[in-house]
Amino acid sequence: MASRHTKDSELEAILEKVRQVRNFDFRNYKRATLQRRIERRMTATGCRTRGAYLALLERDPEEVSTLVSSMLIKLTTFFRDAEVWGALDTLLRELVKRRRPDQELRIWSAGCATGEEAYSVAIAAAEALGPGYPGPELKVFGTDVDEAAVAFARRGVYAPAQLEGVSKERLARWFVRTGEGYTVRKEIRRSVVFGVNNLVSDAPVSRLDLILCRNVFIYLDSDLQKRVLARFHFALRQDGALVLGRSELIPFAARLFEPIDLARRLYRKDSKQETPLTERTSSAEPPSTAGELSPLDEATRENHRLLREVINSQPTPILTTDLDGTITLMNHAAARLWNRRDTEVLGRKLPTLSLPGLPQELLVEQSARVRAGRSERELADALLELPGQDTLTLRTQVVPLKGSRGEPQGLMYVVHDITSLRSLEQELKQTNEDLQASNLQLQTINEELRASNEELETTNEELQSANEELQTTNEELQSTNEELETTNEELQSANAELDTINRELAHRTSELDALSFCQHTIIRTLTAGVLVLDSEGRITTWNLAAERLLGLTEREALGQVLWTMHIPTLKRPLLQRLRRHLGDNRPLRLEDVAYQLPHGGQGHATLVATPLINDAQVLGAVILFEDTTRAAALAQENRALKEKLKK
Repeated sequence: MASRHTKDSELEAILEKVRQVRNFDFRNYKRATLQRRIERRMTATGCRTRGAYLALLERDPEEVSTLVSSMLIKLTTFFRDAEVWGALDTLLRELVKRRRPDQELRIWSAGCATGEEAYSVAIAAAEALGPGYPGPELKVFGTDVDEAAVAFARRGVYAPAQLEGVSKERLARWFVRTGEGYTVRKEIRRSVVFGVNNLVSDAPVSRLDLILCRNVFIYLDSDLQKRVLARFHFALRQDGALVLGRSELIPFAARLFEPIDLARRLYRKDSKQETPLTERTSSAEPPSTAGELSPLDEATRENHRLLREVINSQPTPILTTDLDGTITLMNHAAARLWNRRDTEVLGRKLPTLSLPGLPQELLVEQSARVRAGRSERELADALLELPGQDTLTLRTQVVPLKGSRGEPQGLMYVVHDITSLRSLEQELKQTNEDLQASNLQLQTINEELRASNEELETTNEELQSANEELQTTNEELQSTNEELETTNEELQSANAELDTINRELAHRTSELDALSFCQHTIIRTLTAGVLVLDSEGRITTWNLAAERLLGLTEREALGQVLWTMHIPTLKRPLLQRLRRHLGDNRPLRLEDVAYQLPHGGQGHATLVATPLINDAQVLGAVILFEDTTRAAALAQENRALKEKLKK
């Protein structure tokens, strides 16, 4: 008995050492599994007792990381277990059919290891959404506690052996060949977000339609299984689905969720067991009974406890109020930020506290919009000055709190310190890159050490082959040089031809400019008014005679549509008749057209309109307006003289 107690204490000491160095808490994992992993590392390191192995962990932190990696099993493949994926395809089509057009399809692959399962469910969801590539309507979250595995998953590059479960059609559509492996297409990679998440201690992803967590629960004891399942119940939307591993038959899952396909471990969140997480925590305590709690009461208590843990564990300050603005909850971060105790603020109106950093507009007008349902969320930025510290920039977000049936129950204020957000993001990015580079460097060093002996044996052969290749390369370079010289001569010849063509074009341009000038001058000096219209009736030419006869300057007329202009000389009926003839591509000639002279008096003119047509294409029209007032007067006098002579 003493020996067994000593072994148990040594096991607990090893687990405590892992928790201190790597912040992984394996104390609620199944002891048989942990013992096998530790004994395997003891054999590999030559330690005969757990005490000796514990001493090794004290001396060598790298061995702690190696032990953690051996405990975190990463056995996964693409589309593992075809029967389960067949059922999942049907389930995904149901989820897509039930989804609103403006709603994301949100999926969580919990314990995704190196990402194969996360990419598999993203591909299946994209196919369920329809042809084409998925857009922002699909969001898949892949999480694992192993940072190295998550970094591998983010790259999305896999060897052919890792893709044996992928059909040829899916391989051709969703992967791109890169070197000796395959890379997931960017359209799928944009839909998948990877991150480090501990199912036991970290907050879960929320508002989910589907959760896949396969072959994780087999390593957890019953208490930890219940806690994680309660978190999944909290994270799923109503009628959301849960998929566990085929080897994980957990009675509590069937009591908390509605089984869809028990043989394949498919469950649905039972809407009848929806836990009222938005109710006051004081009402969450069930009445004491002598018997065992029902599954619903147990899940409700666990969910409320989880809610309190989640809110108090948040590093961001959080306040909640009821519908009339009375504070119902203040988490630890909010108490530290404003240096207030719960007893000072709970039950008081939030706007009356005048908390620095919370603008009055947010507490009144913007909160009223959220409370009335006119806005889903409101944001406001403000400065918070702390004594002896730098001024903080706070961004506060207010969102509604709703009950299980969607009825409003209050508001939640979440405060973010965005002062150093960007610098922290840069530092985190750099740290991740450094860690990734270090891991890759360690892997490369190990591979190089293993391959060094083989490389030394083949060095002489490679040098001889390299010498022959250099000679061949030299000949190829000489041939390439000759080809480049020939190409250079051809380019020079082509350049000379282009110069000749440019000179010819310049000469033609000069001739066209001269002809255009002559044409413009001739038209301007004609005694008859000349109007040139384009195909839409806009005036492109208006000569001096037109200015004199029609009373409008060239600047006033150019660019105007003739049919919409008011020209006293040309009456509206005449313009309409002229428009009809030109619209039908018919010429028009009118003699002795009476018109009003610009300086007064009655004049007579001849109007000739000719459409411009080139190969059945209407380019516009030419209108000639020639003043015949003097000729008409002379003709009238001539007729009068003839009548006098007859008398």
